[in-house]
Amino acid sequence: MLLRTSEQLLKEIRGLVAEREPVIRGRVKGKLFFLTATFASKLDHQHSPLIWILRAQIGTLDKLKGLLTRDGEYETFELLAIARNLFENLVWLRLFNRDPQYGLVFYEQLLIQQKQNTGNMIAKVEGEIALFEEYDKLDGDNLDTAFASVMEAEDPSEAEVQRAGETHRALTSELDMRVRRNFALYAAAAQFNSYAYQCHLLREEVIPRHRATLTEIETHLARYEGVKNTLLTPAMLTRAKSRWNWSDRAREVGMKAQYDFLYSYTSKLLHATPMNLITEKALSPSEALMLLDYAFVTINDLLDETERFSFPGQADVLMIEV
Repeated sequence: MLLRTSEQLLKEIRGLVAEREPVIRGRVKGKLFFLTATFASKLDHQHSPLIWILRAQIGTLDKLKGLLTRDGEYETFELLAIARNLFENLVWLRLFNRDPQYGLVFYEQLLIQQKQNTGNMIAKVEGEIALFEEYDKLDGDNLDTAFASVMEAEDPSEAEVQRAGETHRALTSELDMRVRRNFALYAAAAQFNSYAYQCHLLREEVIPRHRATLTEIETHLARYEGVKNTLLTPAMLTRAKSRWNWSDRAREVGMKAQYDFLYSYTSKLLHATPMNLITEKALSPSEALMLLDYAFVTINDLLDETERFSFPGQADVLMIEV
């Protein structure tokens, strides 16, 4: 068998997705549309494992449709991240086919992650308020420092005023760089609006919006936790209560060997360990081809698992997007 080139493998991947994704998407959307109509209440809809499985399948298809579409060579980190993401995605879809109750485990994990992310965002914005308040004072001090000699002079020269302006711009630039080092989400807005006014916007508009989102997520989570024991079997309740572990879940669907190789192989290049820092940091051409081939095979498996999923009473219709 002739060794494929990266261009050939990318063409195969794109051809595979283009050929199979639209039909599979149409079937999944058909199942979801008619299943949704069977629920008497919004809560029944939210607590249906099938709904979350179908939504996860659509999300998978969305990802595959936009994956590896760029022309040219792919960087090492891109290929490593794609390989691990596809692997974990496949674990989820195989868990769904093994036991549909995993749809509710997926739902709970989604709510937990949304709660954590929203809480982290609130903490981040509160931290930026404190940061901008400090920098607002520093910005005022910089202005006073830069123009101190000009303000003291009875008749400052044009050159003195110009030097003061240059000093102020330099101090402002230094302050802006300090903001950037804090990875401030609203740094650009603060520099445009002023630090003080941006603090006002964050307090009065941004934080209340995130807190409302957090309250809504907590409400959904509390409702689910209140009935979880009636929705899951004892065995699934035990799994749902344990910390999510990719190694255990991969073993459950017969992918432990893949997990052991892929995580060890990618970790040595993704993480800045001593080995990573003093040895080769890029994939060799043959390694890049291996990961592209892995992507092709895994994408095919993802499409197979999505197509294979079924449940009693499903609607076998095709919904075509126009």
